[in-house]
Amino acid sequence: MEIWNSRSLDNNQRFIYALIAGFASAVLLGIAYGIIYGFLRVQSAVLYLFVGWCIGYVIRYTGHGVHNRFAVAGACFTLLAIIIGDTIAMCGGLSGIPMLLKNPGMWGTLLENWLRIYLSTNLSSILGLAMRALGVYMGYHYSVIL
Repeated sequence: MEIWNSRSLDNNQRFIYALIAGFASAVLLGIAYGIIYGFLRVQSAVLYLFVGWCIGYVIRYTGHGVHNRFAVAGACFTLLAIIIGDTIAMCGGLSGIPMLLKNPGMWGTLLENWLRIYLSTNLSSILGLAMRALGVYMGYHYSVIL
């Protein structure tokens, strides 16, 4: 069958395509969430579930993988999208990103503020972390064909 179907991809090529599509979707969804949160100033933790599902769907659709490495890639790219979205939201939207890139000394302050916000002991931050973890799980779960 492989001789007659010269356009078929092997498992490694599908994984590379899934990595490229997953990275692109993680960056785009992270930027979109950061802009929405930075503009509205209303955090909707349900969007993390949607981000995880979308990244998992993109990886599953492009990679058609059944191996565990597709699921791990989905979880990692969902985490990347969450970090990008939170960073853009904390910088005040896309206008704060050039300032952050010009001044790397602010990265430590940004990380410290992020840890203070999300590792505090109030119910809102605990639920926010739980929804982020659930979004990463959805990216993990929906990245493979079951």
